[in-house]
Amino acid sequence: MPEGVNFCDSSNYDFLSSLFRLQNNELIMERFKRLPANLEIEPNERILKWVEKTRKALPDGIREKLGIFFDRESFFALFLTNHIATKKLMEPESLLSYLSTMSDKDLIVNFLCSGHGFSEEADLLKPISASNNERELIEYISKNMAMPTKQKADLLKLCNNPSAARKELIHLLLWYNERIYEDLPFDPVREVEEQRSKLYGFFEKYGKNYVQWLTGSSVRSGVPATGSITIAVSFFYEIILLKGSIPYRREDIYVVGYRYPERITPPVDKMASGVDLFTILANDVNLRILKRLSQGPMGVTEIALSTKLTNVEVTDYLSVLMRYGVIEDSVEGDRRLFNLNKNFLIRTVGDSVNEIFGEAVDG
Repeated sequence: MPEGVNFCDSSNYDFLSSLFRLQNNELIMERFKRLPANLEIEPNERILKWVEKTRKALPDGIREKLGIFFDRESFFALFLTNHIATKKLMEPESLLSYLSTMSDKDLIVNFLCSGHGFSEEADLLKPISASNNERELIEYISKNMAMPTKQKADLLKLCNNPSAARKELIHLLLWYNERIYEDLPFDPVREVEEQRSKLYGFFEKYGKNYVQWLTGSSVRSGVPATGSITIAVSFFYEIILLKGSIPYRREDIYVVGYRYPERITPPVDKMASGVDLFTILANDVNLRILKRLSQGPMGVTEIALSTKLTNVEVTDYLSVLMRYGVIEDSVEGDRRLFNLNKNFLIRTVGDSVNEIFGEAVDG
């Protein structure tokens, strides 16, 4: 494995991703519809049947909690994903135990960072997380959280009473583990064994280049720019990838759907062909993001606020732009910033024009 890159096989990744899938199956189905037809990747029918059956069995109270903690725009409870490897939380019981011991302050910080990463240096979150001033919290959430109004209201409620939020989340996870997850009709760990082995093979063959290709995170001299990277494979995510960061630590976590690698091609000498590059530049959202980055380095939330997109949407587009070398990332303190790779873009556009038109351009 490349230096600074680690695998984690905890069952908790699929425990949490199964809850996300249960709440957001339609989102993942949308992603399937957007795949190029030549890939011929179809949703797993067993997962779809499980989602349909399980949704019918959910009591109203559980369904409400699921909608708050695993919403597609905010997914507050997925902050737990970020702590699985470092705390060695291998089973749901250990995850629940860890959650029960978190301080109110740590819980607030994690809620504020879940699904978003940092818009500012992490130190700036400390006075917000410790403040009892509701107005300060409202102002911070309004200005720094790129999410719809409803999710901002949910976040404010969670942060105003972290003890009650912890209790509700524990109740949801405990109920789900005992009533649903322990009786799954398949074993998620076994389901991804083959794909995990393939990923090991790709890492051995391509090294740091495959890390960048898979995650959209730049790796220089074998060491991730963010410090270190943990990778886990998920059965329930199928074709999507979820990225998380641990507050106050330079570590990124990528939970990769077991079929996600089929969406991408292992890296070759050039990061993007001419067709790839012009397809990227033809996308209106990509151009909006690149225009903002032409003004200087920005974090995810800054880009989201300036382009009127959510953090989730921006992260999706940034991963593609990173993968093809159009942008780069860097770390300043606890902030991950994205920069327009102007020299690469100018050089590659010229090369791509020659690649497509050849000598006809000179004539």
